[in-house]
Amino acid sequence: MAVSAGRLMTIQEAVSQIKNGDTIGIGGWSMERKPMALVREIARSKLKDLTVLSFSGVDLDLLIGMGKVKKAVYPFCIFEGGATLLGQPYNFRRARQEGSIEFMELSEQTFWHGLQAAAERMPFYPTISGLGSDVLTMSPDIKLVKSPYGPGEFVAVPPLATDVALIQVNVADPTGNGAILGEPFFDKLFAHGSKKTILCAHKVVPLEKLRKNYNDIVITRMWVAGVVETPYGAHPTHCYPDHAWDTEHMGEYVAAARDPEAWKAYVDKYITGPKTQAAYTKLVGGKSRLSQLK
Repeated sequence: MAVSAGRLMTIQEAVSQIKNGDTIGIGGWSMERKPMALVREIARSKLKDLTVLSFSGVDLDLLIGMGKVKKAVYPFCIFEGGATLLGQPYNFRRARQEGSIEFMELSEQTFWHGLQAAAERMPFYPTISGLGSDVLTMSPDIKLVKSPYGPGEFVAVPPLATDVALIQVNVADPTGNGAILGEPFFDKLFAHGSKKTILCAHKVVPLEKLRKNYNDIVITRMWVAGVVETPYGAHPTHCYPDHAWDTEHMGEYVAAARDPEAWKAYVDKYITGPKTQAAYTKLVGGKSRLSQLK
C-alpha cells in the first residue's frame, strides 16, 4: 500500500523548523531512543545559542561539543547501557567544570514536574521533591510556595516548555501518529509542552497498518508538525526492539571527546563528513551491521 506524503519531511526540512536561540526538548532517556539523526543535523547546521532540555546522554554531549548550546536543563547526563557504562560525556563535563554554558540542574522528579507544568499549561507545578536538597541551591530561580489549604511549603517547579520537541519513535504514519514499542519515558509530555514536535521514525507505514497496534501509539498527530523517516536514526543509542546501542562506536566517541584533536577528527568523519543519514549509516557499518545490534 502506498504511503501518502502527509507531514513527511526531510531531516533538513525538520531542522529548519528550529531557529537560533530556540529551546528544544529531546525525548528518550540517557542512551535510550534518542533522535540522533536530527541531533547530528543540528550539529552540522549553523544553529547556535540553543537551550536544550533532555534526560541526557550523547545527544546533549554532542551538541555541547559542537558549540550549539547556550544553556542545558537536565537531571543527568550519562552514557549508560544496561549494566555497562559506555563511558563519560567529556564535552558535557568540560563545559560544566569550566562554566562555559549555562546550566539548570534538577532532580529527575522535578524535571518531570516541569514537563508536566508545560504540558498542562500551568504556571508552575507544586511538589515536595527538592525540599531540603541542592536542587534549590543549584537552581536559585526556583521558588517555594505555601499551601493555600493549611501548613506546608512546596517547591514550585516552573514549566519546561519548548519551541521544538524532537522524539524518536519506532513506527509512525505520515500524518504524525507515532508508536513506541519499548518504554515511552516522558516523550508524551515533551510533545504536549512544545510549540512544535518532530518525529524521527525508524519506519513510516500507512495509518491502517499502524492501527493494528493501536496501544503502542504514544504520540498522536494533533501534536506533531513533521515526520522524518530515518532507519537507524537513533544510532548509536538503543531503540528497542529495532536495535541496541552501539558499544563499539560509543568507545570511539568517548575516546574522541576526551581529546580536542581527536574530537575534531571524529566530527570530520561522522558529523560534517556524511551529508545524509544513508551516508552515515554506511559509514558505521551499514544496515546489515546495525540490524545485528541486539
